[in-house]
Amino acid sequence: MLFDPRPKTSRRDLFDFERELERLTGLLSEPMVVVSGLRRTGKTSLVLTALNEVEKPYVYVDLREGFASTRELYKLLSRSVSDFLKRSSKWRGAAELLQRLLSRVRGVSILGLEVSIAWAPRERPLIAELFSALDELGERLGERVVVVFDEFQRSRGSVGVTLHSAIAHSYDFHGNLTFVLTGSEMGVLYGILGDAGNPIYGRAYVEVRTRKLSRDESLSFLEAGFAEAGVDVDRGELERVVDELDGIIGWLTYYGYLRLKGSRGLEEVVAKAVEVAKGELESFLATRFSRRYRLILRLLAQGVTEWGSLKQRLEAVEGREVSDRALYEVLQQLKKHSIIDEENRFTDPIVRRAAAEL
Repeated sequence: MLFDPRPKTSRRDLFDFERELERLTGLLSEPMVVVSGLRRTGKTSLVLTALNEVEKPYVYVDLREGFASTRELYKLLSRSVSDFLKRSSKWRGAAELLQRLLSRVRGVSILGLEVSIAWAPRERPLIAELFSALDELGERLGERVVVVFDEFQRSRGSVGVTLHSAIAHSYDFHGNLTFVLTGSEMGVLYGILGDAGNPIYGRAYVEVRTRKLSRDESLSFLEAGFAEAGVDVDRGELERVVDELDGIIGWLTYYGYLRLKGSRGLEEVVAKAVEVAKGELESFLATRFSRRYRLILRLLAQGVTEWGSLKQRLEAVEGREVSDRALYEVLQQLKKHSIIDEENRFTDPIVRRAAAEL
């Protein structure tokens, strides 16, 4: 259903993204595809629907929580390959073939459809060896195998570079793989791809970008979702929802889902959405000088976006001079993580509300 809060996997549930879907399905034979867009604008749904449309075998690695160690990365890979085995019946013989290919790789153990990849230094395989097995699977099946890294910008630090090195190696030597890298923190994502010191640097990629819905598209989406559920909602309420949620389909879906589950109206849903967004901001702030970040986020949420006014208000609260450089670095980080745009305005109205409550 349109208001199902989980990622969509079929064209009939992917509302009004035909252009993006057609473009992505046409690019899945390329070595690397980047799917970027603001958070909650449908990247995961778009990717999963495209893969199901063309019926390509794929391994989906969810990096939304990130990973801080080799152990965490290899556990993610184990789970992702296991998931692939469990849904591989549509490609005749794929499960048995991949099991045989993986059984040759040092540090990989298989029990039924569960794959365990060792992470201890003396036992773990190179990630490139896993990609090599997937590449051979693709060659034997006569199909490209797609490897998706969702929220790829979360692959940071030395462990992230290990993953990037494996992708770069595979890009160069494995002709039966396609890598799909998605990202909502676009400054960070493109910073990785454009960093001359990163192993991936210089590898050509093609792009698909998701977008906010227009006002008319947003209203049509809500009307279609409630019609699908057989529920009437006042047109005036829907217009207020669209004005508040600014075409972000993830929040529109969240509203529709909670409204069908008994929430009384927009403000109750927005209050719940703000709590979700506050949690995400708290995670972002956890590794930063959060007092200054919190203050700047609150000022921006109050509409203080002009450089001089922002600096003046910041200094008044902190009771000391703040260098241009210090303010610039905070704003740049907020932009890199797609929290604000180039005019220092929030990209998401719910995040703006959340920032006001920090």
